[in-house]
Amino acid sequence: MPDLAKPEKLVAMNKNNLKIRIVLWLTLAIIISWFGYMKIVPSGAIGYVYDFHRLNYFIGELTPKERVTINKTEAKINGDPVYFFLKTPRRFEKAKVTVKFKNTTDFPIMEIGLLNNKAAWSYDLKPLQNKIIDQLSLAWPIVPGENSVRLIEREKKYDTVEQFLGNLPPPSEIALYNYSIKNNFLLNNYEPGAESNLIDYSFRGSYQFYTYIKQEELDYVFNFTDLNINPEDDPVEIKVYSKDGEIYSAYSPDKKTNDNGRQVIIKKAGLPEGVYRFSVIANDDVITKSIATEQSRFVLINKAWLAEGNKENFALFTNSRLVNAQIVNPASLGKIKVGDGFLDINETYKQYSVKTLNQPAKIELNKDDIIISGDGVFSFSESGLFDPKFKNVDGNLDINGEKINYVLTNYKTPVDSDGWQTASAEFDLTRGYLEKGQYRFLISVPSLKAEESTQGEIIIKEIKVDLTGTTLKQKLKKYFNYAK
Repeated sequence: MPDLAKPEKLVAMNKNNLKIRIVLWLTLAIIISWFGYMKIVPSGAIGYVYDFHRLNYFIGELTPKERVTINKTEAKINGDPVYFFLKTPRRFEKAKVTVKFKNTTDFPIMEIGLLNNKAAWSYDLKPLQNKIIDQLSLAWPIVPGENSVRLIEREKKYDTVEQFLGNLPPPSEIALYNYSIKNNFLLNNYEPGAESNLIDYSFRGSYQFYTYIKQEELDYVFNFTDLNINPEDDPVEIKVYSKDGEIYSAYSPDKKTNDNGRQVIIKKAGLPEGVYRFSVIANDDVITKSIATEQSRFVLINKAWLAEGNKENFALFTNSRLVNAQIVNPASLGKIKVGDGFLDINETYKQYSVKTLNQPAKIELNKDDIIISGDGVFSFSESGLFDPKFKNVDGNLDINGEKINYVLTNYKTPVDSDGWQTASAEFDLTRGYLEKGQYRFLISVPSLKAEESTQGEIIIKEIKVDLTGTTLKQKLKKYFNYAK
């Protein structure tokens, strides 16, 4: 006897299959739409949070592992610095990074930075915490200014920040943090050099220096050579800055010649008397063999890699309150005399530090291929040492000993809630270094070393990133206007 219910069953099965297909297609459409939305971000704004409960696709883990301990709820920073990557689905203009943290150590400074030049390994650093300023703000009078600017005075003298800037006290009494003043620094009794000056010390990679001119042409000739250790191109870029900003730049591509040598000449006449800063941007494959100049003043800023093949038994002079040294070549291991102290460097890739009791301090070097750094400048002669910068409010500053009476800052004290501090920093992503859709950030706690025990802890509870850029409507409007 035929099954009369079979057609109804087939119809019902077909309806169920159709419903399942519709649900599956709708689910697929929703998933594709979600990914499309996340890729396009039509509103031009999106945010990501990394709270260590699980891996975050957009905000990478803190590294390297020897400097950070991560569990399911937080990350403990053991050494300086630590890094993380930010992956963005498309290009954005601004990033606001908010960090929730706890710092119970004696290290007063905590900063966050965005990599803006890979060759020079330079970061745009912004403050998260400065305990020195936080403590001074409780003890000294404060003069508030616009956009979070604060003038902190030892004794009440100025009523406004503008009044202070219009009638500056002696620079030796001023310290800055996250703030810059266009200082018209002039050297007393300076006379142009009568003879050409040959700086025949080799520098590896990027470095910066100050020079000074008065009624003379700015005149520098750089001679470079390539080590050709890595297969990548090794361009060199040189930027020149006055107190008002960049005034000149030169670019030298890697020509891949047999002798590996090249020269960059910078000559500029008619400049006013004052300090000029040179920034030489190159990777570690590039050696500055020599520099010829008509200027008599040349001081390295903060850091330089004294390349292999320099003179033996030579000296540097510095006003740095803390001198650091690092060696990558085992042949350069040994002792370095710094002022009245010594750096006994017996490991490669480890940074050694010593405080200088008196400035200027003499650094006596028996070997080369050493990375020297500090919080001041370095000169090859004591008489040539000069530093146009204002003092910086960091862990090496002795407020009372150095007779600092004024601190000017654009730093905001973190918000405190239940024992946790929250601080934010904003970055211009258009100036950041983007590689394979990723930006590189660091969190720095200067002088914190993984190999040394410390009192207290530095713990990161959460990293939040808010991105803003052009909206889809703005992009379409720009595209159609361009098409016209």
